[in-house]
Amino acid sequence: MSTLLEYFARKMIARTSISDWLPHHAYDPDNRVYRLADGRIGCVWESPPLLGMGPDTIQKLTNLFESSQAPTGTTYQLMIHASPVIQPYLDAHVGLSHRGDPDSRFLRDATRTREFFLESQGTRLIPTSGIRPRDFNVYVSVTMPLKEEYPNGIEFEDIVEQLEGVEQTLRNVGLPVVRVPPLELIWLLHTLLSPGHAWEERPPSYNSTQLISDQVVARDTYAKLHARMFELDGKFVKSLTVQQFPEEWHGSKNRELIGSLLRGMDQITCPFFLTLNAVKLDQVKSVAALRKKHVVVTNQAVGFMLKLIPIFEKKLQHFNRMMALVAEGKQTIGLYVQAALYGNDPKELEKHSSAIKAIYRTHDWLLQDDHFIGFRVFLFGLPMGLPSNVPLLRDDLRRLKTVHSEVPAHLAPIAGDWKGMGQPVMLLTSRSGQMMSLDVFANTEGNFNICIAADSGAGKSFFANFFFRSYLATGGQAWVIDAGKSYMKLCEHLKGQFMQFSREARKLCLNPLSRVIGRYDRKAESPEEEADRKDELAMIKAIFAQMLSPSRALTDLELSCLEQALIQVLAQKGGDATPTDVAAALLKMGQEREDQRITDLGTQLFPYTAAGNYGDLFNGPNNMHFERDFYVLELDGLDALPDLRSVILLQMIMNIQVAMYQGDRARRKICAMDEAWDLLSQGGNVSAFFEKGVRRVRKYGGSIMTITQGINDYYDKMGQTGAALLANSDFVFLLKQKPESIESIKQRGRLILSEFEYQLLRSVHRGAGYSEIFFYTANHGRGIGRLTVDRRTQLMYSTKAEELALIDRIVKAGGPEMTIDRAIDLILEQEHERAAATGERVA
Repeated sequence: MSTLLEYFARKMIARTSISDWLPHHAYDPDNRVYRLADGRIGCVWESPPLLGMGPDTIQKLTNLFESSQAPTGTTYQLMIHASPVIQPYLDAHVGLSHRGDPDSRFLRDATRTREFFLESQGTRLIPTSGIRPRDFNVYVSVTMPLKEEYPNGIEFEDIVEQLEGVEQTLRNVGLPVVRVPPLELIWLLHTLLSPGHAWEERPPSYNSTQLISDQVVARDTYAKLHARMFELDGKFVKSLTVQQFPEEWHGSKNRELIGSLLRGMDQITCPFFLTLNAVKLDQVKSVAALRKKHVVVTNQAVGFMLKLIPIFEKKLQHFNRMMALVAEGKQTIGLYVQAALYGNDPKELEKHSSAIKAIYRTHDWLLQDDHFIGFRVFLFGLPMGLPSNVPLLRDDLRRLKTVHSEVPAHLAPIAGDWKGMGQPVMLLTSRSGQMMSLDVFANTEGNFNICIAADSGAGKSFFANFFFRSYLATGGQAWVIDAGKSYMKLCEHLKGQFMQFSREARKLCLNPLSRVIGRYDRKAESPEEEADRKDELAMIKAIFAQMLSPSRALTDLELSCLEQALIQVLAQKGGDATPTDVAAALLKMGQEREDQRITDLGTQLFPYTAAGNYGDLFNGPNNMHFERDFYVLELDGLDALPDLRSVILLQMIMNIQVAMYQGDRARRKICAMDEAWDLLSQGGNVSAFFEKGVRRVRKYGGSIMTITQGINDYYDKMGQTGAALLANSDFVFLLKQKPESIESIKQRGRLILSEFEYQLLRSVHRGAGYSEIFFYTANHGRGIGRLTVDRRTQLMYSTKAEELALIDRIVKAGGPEMTIDRAIDLILEQEHERAAATGERVA
């Protein structure tokens, strides 16, 4: 009896640990490789996905599978993982907004953004889609058999050398791979094997004295197997394998394997991974088996049998091509493609399963459930999880298919969405939910200038508000020249300075000469000083040229005489000089040379002299100072005086440049012009100003941003000035455009994009709760991002008439103590009360 009791007691407490099923044993830090339980040596690389796969990319990736040096039994796994772990993006964003003040409004705004994205993972990012924010990464793992463990294995040193070659091949493909160290591998496997645990519960460190497999699974994680799926750490997981591939498929379509880029409803909305599993076969045995099958199929595909079973003809064509490629030197590879989906409950998981099957079916890929064997197949799909046991994979699990070595590259799931560039100063998402970080100042290979174009109502002012607030949060400084009060709420919220020219004009003096940086009473002491002085003089000359002739560019003679007068006045009076002095110098020069053309220049400058109409604005010390972080300069009231407005615009930008020069060059600084087509359409000598100004701003660590309604505005309305700005901007951000505008851009060659990129541009739209932006960068890729924000931020940036009117009514009714911030708080309180009554969600 005691023996029977002991048997049942042992049976009750006996269990198999998930770790026991994993091959990951140890890490060799000297050679940066892993030792697996079955005697193989492996390596794992991580990379962001490719944005696409062209013929050259596919050919280079094919080289990976055609290596004659790789021994039989070498395994290749290429995985793309849609990870729910987005905290690194969010934490970095909050960290950038800290600014050393734990109570700052910027930190509060960033913390609210963090909470918004995390909450969206449990609900949805936008109301009309089930997409959640996530992070796609590609993992490539290769294992090779060790000679002392396998008869077909190779020496350890040779494996290490070959893995170095694999890494170089991946870099040639375009994947910026880095080797995954043990702690990061543990975190990855922990996310995959303990999906019910929070990111914050991940293992804190790697213990080199303990098996890696024992460190990747949380102690309280359990697995419960079912026929159609399995339960893992409180979540439900389904494993699927591609049963049938399309007759024709090209790797350029592989981005569609993670969801459609153009069809918003065809998406895989749950956490998942896709893995291409491949094994290098014994070439002698596999070719012999192919020949045997080829003979059988050839005999079947004749006469009566061919008429009775037409599929024999397709099989014969397949084997004929296969044998021809083998004869050309192609190698045989065993492979299969699998998917693993995660869900909160069986019903939800079945919906995700049906969705991915439907998406794949549109491309003639047939997915099948891994009934009963799902857990084992799932483990085989993990990095370095694939065994090299061909009979197990082909005969027992019936998953491995024999193909030639050109096939794997066309099936590799390594394409995804653009992740942006630089630190997460701005946070957006792609159409598939990929977290996107953006920092234009990370462009070390070029400039930081930006052109933004959007149709009316597409959200350009909303995006610009978001852009400025993001950079101000990091300690940046921004100036916005506007004529529509689109930034007044943000300016008040951030304690900036809102300057309306019509109100401030009597107090201002914008003398172009009183802020000169260079010395003109002596020769330059260095080449750098000489270059700076030339650029500064060119810009001052352009401002005076615009005063003299607002609609006509000055002749070379006129410009030369103007420059002589400026140098003479600056050498004599320096920063105390005024336009009155310049006019006097021109008149005197004209009299001395008896040249009426020069005299006319002095006369034309009269309106800007002390005795002229605009004299008070330009004679005296320049008193426009920038001591705050954010300035909105409204040029209202000047529409009837376009000549004066163009001069004031140039002088304001000149003042901003001086502030950039005198400030910290490591600080991010942005000078923006909204409705630039209107501000810069005057022509005249404006283009000469910006030709030098753009380069000067870049030198001082600044960015020039122009905002208009379309790319054509830069050419058709702003002329040479617009063309110069566009040519000198490494960033072009396009929101929703009219179809005819896009076609015009394409026909005139004003934006160099591929046909598919133009197709993407046509699809950019504004939806309920989000705006889309096509990000075009000169050096860092391109892609479509979605701007989604919490409701409070949405109200802060909003330009909707009804929301602006509501805020205005509350501010006016609340008296002098009522601020825009408080008005928005009251609106949110009312919305939350209504939502509580109806069960709706307020972000």
